[in-house]
Amino acid sequence: MTTRAHVIGCRLALLAGLCVLLGSVGIAPAFADTPSSGGDLTVAQTLGDRELTIVLRRVTGVPGPLRTDVITHTGSAAGHLALEVTPTGTSTRSSSLPAPGAPTARAGVELGTTPGTYSATVAVDRPGPWELAISDGQRVARIPFVVPIQAASPPERAVYGGFLTAGVLLLVSVVVATRARRGEWALVPAAGLVAAISVALTGAVLSASLPLPPQPGGQLDPTVDNVTAPYALAKPLVTDFSRPPVTLDIEGGALVAGQPGDIELNLTDGATGTPVDDLLVHDDALIHLLLVGPTGQLWHLHPIRTAPGRYQQHLSLPIPGHYALSAEIVCRGGGVQLVRAAEGLDAGPLGNTSGPVTTQEHTARRPVRLGDGQVAGSTVIDATPITVTAGRAMAGTPTTITARAGDTADLQPWLGMVGHMIVVGPLPTTGEAVGEAAQKAPVWAHAHSMGAMAMAGMGEMTMPMGAMPTAGMGDASGMGTGTGTGAGMSAMTGLAPVNGDSAPDETVAAYGPDVPFTYTFPTGGQYRLWIQVERDYTVLTVPLVLDVAASMSNGVRQ
Repeated sequence: MTTRAHVIGCRLALLAGLCVLLGSVGIAPAFADTPSSGGDLTVAQTLGDRELTIVLRRVTGVPGPLRTDVITHTGSAAGHLALEVTPTGTSTRSSSLPAPGAPTARAGVELGTTPGTYSATVAVDRPGPWELAISDGQRVARIPFVVPIQAASPPERAVYGGFLTAGVLLLVSVVVATRARRGEWALVPAAGLVAAISVALTGAVLSASLPLPPQPGGQLDPTVDNVTAPYALAKPLVTDFSRPPVTLDIEGGALVAGQPGDIELNLTDGATGTPVDDLLVHDDALIHLLLVGPTGQLWHLHPIRTAPGRYQQHLSLPIPGHYALSAEIVCRGGGVQLVRAAEGLDAGPLGNTSGPVTTQEHTARRPVRLGDGQVAGSTVIDATPITVTAGRAMAGTPTTITARAGDTADLQPWLGMVGHMIVVGPLPTTGEAVGEAAQKAPVWAHAHSMGAMAMAGMGEMTMPMGAMPTAGMGDASGMGTGTGTGAGMSAMTGLAPVNGDSAPDETVAAYGPDVPFTYTFPTGGQYRLWIQVERDYTVLTVPLVLDVAASMSNGVRQ
């Protein structure tokens, strides 16, 4: 009788274990904190005369397709682009795949005359670092990117292993309980079952709080090994946050106004002199090249990468004179840098004739003027009415500047933001061409706006942050100071994602029409500002002249 009761007790214990196991299956999804497969990668490229936005859509499985969208803008010529992808990472593990360094897939994109999205798909056969080459027949842009995989964290592996072991031990316990003459033998696998479930539950709890491993490409130089096994670090991670600044050197022949020409940008490490090839995509570009012309025209360009540390920019400068130049970059582990070209560029005269004045050049010569009592101004750019308002601008005090483009919420994100504002100054009020004055200006800054967002179907959703200045831009390389309301929010890099890890791209026209910026001018004087927004695949550049009053200390103007 006692033996019979003992056997019944063992079976009840097994039944309880089975209930715990089945109930725990519902808990398993709680450990969903592994590195994601990555979001879309957006990279702006000035390929010849075309300003393109390249969007590499996320790869959900390897091997698998990589969809590449090419977004064109107003004025982009029709034509053919050739695409090819090349794996660039080596591995310490043996593989039957073709050796890296040679293209593995090719495709073509036919661009039309209508601005918008044109797509192609290529296949990727392995995780790790890759390079996408885009050729227009004359130039080749080489974009590095990483194909990730969904890697399980150690706690997740403990969860899977714990539940697998528990399932096996449950079957063993059932067999032992029904076959063994002594029922107490079933307690041995039952105890193991309980221990396995405990391990699985502990792993599920820990997986929710485990930090992500260092990300290949963003924090580590990507290799096949650290992409496929991100949690397996062979040695302690050492990140160099004091990396030497980058040196910018410009090469190329003499530029002549009205004639196309190319310049080469060489980036070298300030300490070793070696080429810098660890630029990160920030604000949807590897390099943001800012060029200020003699009459105040701004070019916001994105040079193509042609080789490690070498970039090329195609230019057609409209008038002779001096052009100030700076490049905004982010190095792996080095932060944001605004690298100024020491001598800028000079465009020689084109004989005794001058070319036609472009719309942008005409607008640059007639900027909106604010400050010194003037709080609002308006202009029309490419048939879009623009109104700009500004509060009282005083050095050392945050100033809010708001541009209203049109009267409907149809602005498109450009370079990851609704709006961009370039600030240069203070400049002399008379006598000197803008390009020459900008070359010597102590302040160059680049502020961002996430806009007052209203998306169709989402109701009104206000983003009151105003400006999101690039962290460190104001005083990078000792070239001036500038702060904004987003100075303490460097972790925020753009618009909120609406599709997994990917923020909306230029195909979403649902923002604005108000685009506010908040910026703190470090010193008084006259500044040149340029606000940029995108509407109907056209980047609108609004030139401003703003008079900033000197700061006040104890009632005395400084």
